[in-house]
Amino acid sequence: MEQQASRTASPPTQAGFLARVWRSRFVAALLAGFVSGTLVVTFDISLAAIIFTGPLGNRLPLGIGIFLISSVVVGAIVTFGSSFRAVIAAPQEDTSIILASMAGVISLNVREIDPTGDPFPTVVAAIAVTSAVTGAFFLILGLVRGGILVRFIPYPVVGGFLAGCGWLLIQGAVTVMVGEPVGFENAALLLTTPGLTKCIPGLIFGVLLTGALRRYNKFGMLPAMLVVSIGLFYALVSVSGSSLKQAMDAGWLIGPFPEGALWPPLRPAEIQAVHWSLIGRSAFDIAAVSLLATITILLSASGVELATEEEIDLDRELRVTGLANLFGALGGGVVGYMSLPESSMNHKSGGPTRVAGIVAVSLSALVLVIGAESISYVPRPVLGGLVAFLGLSFLLETIYEGWFRLRRGEYLIVVVILLVIALAGFLRGVAVGLAVSLVLFAVSYSRIEVIRNAISGSNLRSNVGRKASEEKVLDMRGPQIYILQLQGFIFFGTAYGLLDRAQQRILDATPMPVRYLVLDFRHVNGLDSSAVASFQRLRRIAETHDVMLMLTEVPPDIRNSLARGGVVVEGDKVCRVFSDLDHGLEACENELIVEAPPTTIPPPVLSRDLAVVFNGPMEVVRFLGYLDRVELPAGYDLFRQGDDSKDLYLIESGELTAWIMLAGNRTKRLRTMGPGTVVGESGLYLDAKRSATVTANDAAVLYRLSFEALQRLTREAPELAAAFHEFVARLLAQRIVDSTAAVKSLFN
Repeated sequence: MEQQASRTASPPTQAGFLARVWRSRFVAALLAGFVSGTLVVTFDISLAAIIFTGPLGNRLPLGIGIFLISSVVVGAIVTFGSSFRAVIAAPQEDTSIILASMAGVISLNVREIDPTGDPFPTVVAAIAVTSAVTGAFFLILGLVRGGILVRFIPYPVVGGFLAGCGWLLIQGAVTVMVGEPVGFENAALLLTTPGLTKCIPGLIFGVLLTGALRRYNKFGMLPAMLVVSIGLFYALVSVSGSSLKQAMDAGWLIGPFPEGALWPPLRPAEIQAVHWSLIGRSAFDIAAVSLLATITILLSASGVELATEEEIDLDRELRVTGLANLFGALGGGVVGYMSLPESSMNHKSGGPTRVAGIVAVSLSALVLVIGAESISYVPRPVLGGLVAFLGLSFLLETIYEGWFRLRRGEYLIVVVILLVIALAGFLRGVAVGLAVSLVLFAVSYSRIEVIRNAISGSNLRSNVGRKASEEKVLDMRGPQIYILQLQGFIFFGTAYGLLDRAQQRILDATPMPVRYLVLDFRHVNGLDSSAVASFQRLRRIAETHDVMLMLTEVPPDIRNSLARGGVVVEGDKVCRVFSDLDHGLEACENELIVEAPPTTIPPPVLSRDLAVVFNGPMEVVRFLGYLDRVELPAGYDLFRQGDDSKDLYLIESGELTAWIMLAGNRTKRLRTMGPGTVVGESGLYLDAKRSATVTANDAAVLYRLSFEALQRLTREAPELAAAFHEFVARLLAQRIVDSTAAVKSLFN
C-alpha cells in the first residue's frame, strides 16, 4: 500500500521539479541568450550587406564571416571579462555605417589604380586596422581611467551622430533591398517599378517593426516578428507559384553565394594585393570610428546602468573591450562592443548571469562553422526592413523626441549635423557639428555672469574688530572699496563683461571715487589666455585713475598666467595679491584708516569706551575692580579651540586674532580684534567649549572677567552688571547689523 502511495506521489514531484527548472533563471538565461544570439547573427548579416555591396557584393559571405568572427571573439572576451555579467557584445550599426562609407571610397580608389583590381583585400585590411586602432584606443583610455570623458561630450553632437547614422542606415536598407548602392545621384532608380516593388515591402516592415516595438516593448517581440515576416514572405512566394530559384534569380533573396567557408576572409597570397597607401588615406574614417565607438560604448554602459540599476566600471569595460578588439583584429573582425538593447534584455530576462552571453556567442560560432548556405535564403525585404528599423529608431529618438527634449539651439545642431552627413558625408557632418557646438557653447557660456557679487566696502568688512572711531572712518570711506567676487571659467566672452563692469565703477565718482578694486578669485576655476588681455587693460585703466587692484585667493595656475601677462608684478603697487578676501579687505581698511585725518581717530583707551556705558569714570574704576589684568606676549594663545572656559576678556591694548583649524592642516581667520573689543563672550554666557583659537598678534593687555566675578558683580553691584550686559549686547548687536548688511548686499 505504501509502495503504491509512493509511486502515486512520484509523478507530481517530478512534474514540480521540471516546472521549477523551467521557471528557473538558468532556463530564462538560456532563452534570453538564444534570442540575443539570433538577433546578433541577424544584425551581422544586415550590417555586412551594407558594407559588402556593389563591387564587393560577390564577397558578402566572407563579409558576413568577418562580422561573425567579431561576434565570437569580442563577444566571448567581453562576456567573461565585463563587470556587467549579463553583457552582450557584438558589432554595432553606428560604426558599421562609417566602415561602409570607407569601404565604398576604397573600392573606387582601387578601381582607379587598377580597373581590374579586386578591392576586397584592401577593404578587409582597412577594417582590421580600424579594429586594432580602436581596440588600442579603448585599452589606453581604460588604463588612464578616461571613462569619465564621455560626460563632457555635448549631447547635441552625439544626437547628430546618431541621427546621421539613422539616415545612413535607411540608405543602406534601400541598398540591401535593391541590391546595388543607392544615393542622391541615382535616386531615380527608386521611382522605377522594380525599385518600388523591392523597396516598399521592406520599408513597410521596418515601419511596422518600429511601431510595434515602441508600443509593445516585450521580450521576444523582435524575433517573433522576424519569424512571422520570413514565414509570410515564403507563403507569398508559394502562393505566387514561383520557385526559390526564381525568387533568388529575381533578387528577393540575399543568395546565392559562391561556395566556400565564411572565414578566413583573406588567404596569405591575397595580403600582397592590399593597397596600404589607401588605408593611410582613410585615417580620418578610422579616427571617426574610434571616437564614435568610444562615445557609444560609454553611453551604452551608462544606459545599461540606468536600465538595470547596476553599477558598471566604465574603465574596466574600456580595457576589456579594447583587448577583445585587438584579438578580433587578428581575424579581420570589425569593431564590436557592448550592445545596450540585448544587454538590458538579458538582465531583465535571465538575471545577472553570463549564461546568456555564452549562448549568444555559441550561436554565432555555429553559423560561422556551418557556412554561407545556411543564410542564402534570408529574404532581402526582411533584412532591409530590419536595417530600416534601426535607422528609424535613431531618427525618432533624435529628431522626433529631441524636439520635445532639447532647446532650440541644441536641436538645431542635431538637424545641421544630420543634413551635412546626408549631403556631404559623415566626417564633414561631425566636423560641422563640433564647430557649431563650440560656437553655441561660447555664446551660451558668455551669458553666464562671471561676477558672482558686487559689493561696496561699506557693506562688506574684514574680520578685524575695529574701535568705534575706526568704524566711523570705514562707514564714511567704505564706498572707496569696491569688491567683485568672480566665479566660473573666465574667457574672452565673460572677461569683457567683467572689464566693462569694473570700468563703469572706476569712472563713476558717486558716492565716492574708488580707491581699491578688489577681485576675489575664490570661486574661479580657470582662466584662458584670451582673458589675460582683459586684465591687462583693466590694470592700465586702474593705473590711469590711481586705483589699486587687490587680487584675493588667486589659484596658482591663474596667478602664473597673470604674471606672464604682466598683470601681477612682484613688489608692484598697482596690483597686489592676498591669500584670501579677508586679508585683502583688511589691507584696504588699514590704509583708509591711516590716511584719515588724525583728529578723527582718538587714541585707544578702554576706560574711555567704557565710560560711555557706565555713569562716569568712577563707575568704570569700580567695574574694573572685578576684573583681572592680563598681559600677553606676542604669539601667545589666550585659549585654544575646544578648551573649557568661562572667562571673558576686554582688550586694553594690542591685537588678537581668532582662527580655526580646517581639514588638510589649513587655518582660517575668523576675526582680528583690537582695543575696546570683547573676546570669549560665548564661553561666559553659554558655558560652551571654545569654538576657535585666539592668539596675540603682538604684546597685548587684557582684562579678564571670570564667571565667578560676574556672579559677584551681579550680587554686589547689579546696576554695574546691567550696564555691562548692555555693553556686550550692543557689541553683539552691532556685529549682527554688520553681518546683515553684508548678506543683504549679496542679494542686491
